[in-house]
Order: sequence, then structure tokens, then C-alpha cells
Amino acid sequence: MVVTAVLSMVRYIGDIDDWDFVDRLHSYFTVNILIAFSILVSFKQFGGKPVECLVPDIFSGSWEQYAENYCWAQDTYYIPIREVVAGIPTTEKKQRRISYYQWVPFFLLVEAACFRLPSLVWKYMAGHSGIKLHEIVKLSSDPNNIKPEIKKANIKSLTLHLHGALRFHRRLRKKQIHPHRYLRLFNIPYTASFVTYTYVLTKLLYLINACVQLLIMNRFLETDRYNWYGLGAALDLLNGTTWEQSGMFPRVSLCDFDVRVMGNIQEHTIQCVLVINIFNEKIFIFLWFWYLALIIFTTGSLIFWITVCLVPCPNRNFIIRHLEMSEFPFDAQGEYAKLEIKVLTHLSFFNSLLGELFLVSLPV
Repeated sequence: MVVTAVLSMVRYIGDIDDWDFVDRLHSYFTVNILIAFSILVSFKQFGGKPVECLVPDIFSGSWEQYAENYCWAQDTYYIPIREVVAGIPTTEKKQRRISYYQWVPFFLLVEAACFRLPSLVWKYMAGHSGIKLHEIVKLSSDPNNIKPEIKKANIKSLTLHLHGALRFHRRLRKKQIHPHRYLRLFNIPYTASFVTYTYVLTKLLYLINACVQLLIMNRFLETDRYNWYGLGAALDLLNGTTWEQSGMFPRVSLCDFDVRVMGNIQEHTIQCVLVINIFNEKIFIFLWFWYLALIIFTTGSLIFWITVCLVPCPNRNFIIRHLEMSEFPFDAQGEYAKLEIKVLTHLSFFNSLLGELFLVSLPV
């Protein structure tokens, strides 16, 4: 039932037409990967035995179950096998505690929500511009546009929508609504560059989120041994350093608990196997390098879009090249063409998403 409920939510995080490849890496692929990992760990934690403990012979089956449940609910701690446990003070045991494994599924779901958040900001802000970008991209990339009648109908619909949106913006500027006169911030959604700057801001949010997730992962895993967890873990694997030496994601830990027997309190220290850490280690190493790749790709994408916004020549050349290949007569050297290029360059945001639309929607 839980799996069905989670999988039914996938339709709400599906792919969107007005995203580029880097956007999809963040808001689609990463979100689904994190949800899949969360389900995998949840199956092991709540559907099986995430911890198995070696208890004294005097313990009955119910006592063994109690000990394992207690050690799972409370934090265990890791002591290397060659160290003597008896002489270790309680304060040091607390410093060596392992407390993250119970929260891994929830942590992964929170991370998935964080990666989805920038796309929701983009969707909300772009919706306030009055231009339905999703519908525009969907119609302009309709595979049925190869049919002349459908292509003509789509062009007409897109042209009417864009004209209506621009007319709405002009009307607002002329009316000068009282709140808009004194608070210029209200006018931002109706400026020509609002969608462009919102998209660049979304790219920046993607980059900030990926960097923050790397830092949060280090804190969550309590990796005092490494400043950069994934790099340190990879070096350990290459150098043959085992978990017994590094102490990262230990398979065997210790647990202290008290038992009241006949009015007396008996202290027990038992050894437990954290099978779940076999999965956790691989998952977090993969995620660390995945986030690092996201940071690299997003940085490149952000630089590209800032260049697109600030440098007009590539936009102008892009539009001229596609207009010359279109079915409409176009003179790249004519005065009318120069005027049209200035107007189209002003809408530079669409040079990647809606280039095909500009090809077919210009009047003859």
C-alpha cells in the first residue's frame, strides 16, 4: 500500500516541456533517484530486520526481540574490534554514536523535496508573467506540425496568446494602478525581462541547492574523518581501507541497555550487525558524486544562460539562421529584417526553448 501511494505521486513530478537538460537532471532524475533510494532503504528497515544483535544465551526469544528493537530505536556506537570496551567512558561512547541510519529514508525524501523546490518556484513565477510557457513549448514542438492545417492552427493559437499577453502588459502600464505607482516591485512580473531573469534565478537556485546538499550530507553522516565525504570514501576504497579501519558505515556496532530483573538493574553491552549500512554506504557515495556532477553541469548552464542574456550577437545569429531556413521569404540584409531582429533579440530567453516557434510564427 505504501509503495503504491508513493509511486502514484510520480505523475506529479513528471517531466516538463519547458525544462532544459540540466533542469531535468535536478527536478526529474535526481528527485526520482532519491525517492527510489528512500523506498529501497524503507523496505529493508520496516519490512525486514535492519539490525541483528548477538545476545547472551540466557535471553529468550522475546528478550532478543526487545534488545534488537531497543538498539534500533536508540543510538548504537562503534568501537574498533581491537579496543577494549570496558574502560571507555560514557562521554566517549556518546561521541562515537551512530545516529543517522534510522533517519535515512526521511532524509532522502527531504532532499528530493529540496531538489524539486526550484522548479516549483520557476513554475509559480513564470505563471505570473501572463505567458503560458508550458503550453507555448508544447504547441510549438507538436509532432503533428508536419501537417499544414495543424501547423497553421497552432501558429494562430500561439500568435493570439502572445499578442494577448503583450497587450495585457501594455494595459497595466498605462493604467498605473495605485499600488503599482508607489511599489515598483509589483510591476516586475510585467517587464520584458521578467521571465528571463526568473529563469536565470532558478538556475542559481539549482546550483545553491546542490552545494548545500553536499554540506548537509557531511553533517548528516557525521563525517568528521572527511572534509569531503565522497572523495575520502572513494580514496579509502582505492587504497583498500576497510570500514573497520575508517569507521564509516560500520557493519558491526555496540549497544548498551539496562534490564530490570527482580528489582535489580543489570547492564548489558551487546554486539549488533547493521545490515542496512551496506546499502547506505553505496547510496551516499553515489549521491555525493552525483551532486558533484550536478554542480559542474549547473555551473556551465548558468554561465551559458547569463551569456545568452548579456550578449546579443549569438541570439541575433541564431534567429537569422533559422529564419533563413524557414519557408517564409526573409532578407537578412533588409531594413525590415533588422527591425524584426531587434524585437526578437529582446526575447532572448526563447532562443533555446522557443526557437522553432519564432521560425513559424512570424507574419509573411
